[in-house]
Amino acid sequence: MRISELLQDKKALITDLDGTLVDLKIDWDSLRERVRKAMGWGHPLKPLGVSIPQAARNEEEVRKAFLIVEEAELEAAERAKPDARLREFLNKMKDRGIKLGLVTMQASRPARRALEKLGVLDLFDVIVTRDQSLNRKEQILLALKKLGVDPKNCIFVGDMSWDVNAGKELGCLTVCVREEVQGADIYVRKLEDLAIDE
Repeated sequence: MRISELLQDKKALITDLDGTLVDLKIDWDSLRERVRKAMGWGHPLKPLGVSIPQAARNEEEVRKAFLIVEEAELEAAERAKPDARLREFLNKMKDRGIKLGLVTMQASRPARRALEKLGVLDLFDVIVTRDQSLNRKEQILLALKKLGVDPKNCIFVGDMSWDVNAGKELGCLTVCVREEVQGADIYVRKLEDLAIDE
């Protein structure tokens, strides 16, 4: 599909962060084990962010567990490198009048740091993190509300099945990156491949 066809009637592009914009190379299994050990939990913690409030016995445990996760996220954010091709792609979207949003299950501080290291933080009109919601569908809705865009006029990009499901349920044109997930409207290896025809 040509980018001009893809963007017809579209006013926003909302994307996930880790696994979609960048691979931050977080060892999630190791991090889950670290949280379980520190907290004395037997919960599988899959998916991690959503599971922490379920596993915790009180709010203090939720806070402590997320601090462990945030520490790992901040370490990973520091490993991100400037990505000129990604910046060029996002600038092309902005030049076409497309608003840019980011949704992530990461905390705000590491998410912003990762975007800063990638060299694209300034391009995003809205950033929604787990600090606002631990539900992907809610995150997209929050971003859409802040952008003032209807779901049918939005492209949503993610890399996991729950990304695809959330995007499709809301009526966004849903793009899957890296791993092909059933139900996605479009599959690409990298986000920038959407502009491959230009």
